[in-house]
Order: sequence, then structure tokens, then C-alpha cells
Amino acid sequence: MEAPSRHDLARNSVLHYLMIIRAARAFGLADAEIAAVAGRFDPLQPRCLELADALADLILARSEI
Repeated sequence: MEAPSRHDLARNSVLHYLMIIRAARAFGLADAEIAAVAGRFDPLQPRCLELADALADLILARSEI
């Protein structure tokens, strides 16, 4: 099975969202931290790039401590 292309991700926002959450966990964010950030986003209007940026900001802020 081949990995989804960027075009596939654009069409499947749920898959893209889940991949972002998985990556955040891989970088060490706890589920509670992810939920606190992701909860600000309306699930009916996917904004995956903004979610990824918000989680990346949190990861970077934690690494600067």
C-alpha cells in the first residue's frame, strides 16, 4: 500500500487531521495538550494547516524551556 499523496490529503481532511495529531504525539505532546489546541478548531471546517502550525508552535515553545 502506498502512502497518500498531497492531493489525496487535500481531498481527505480527516486523514490529514489524524496525521497531524499522530505527528504531534510523536514529538512528545500529551493527549491533553493536543486536545487543548485542537479543541479551538471547528471540526466541520477543516483548517489542517492552521492546526499543524499551532501544534508546531507548542512543540517549539516546549523545546525552548
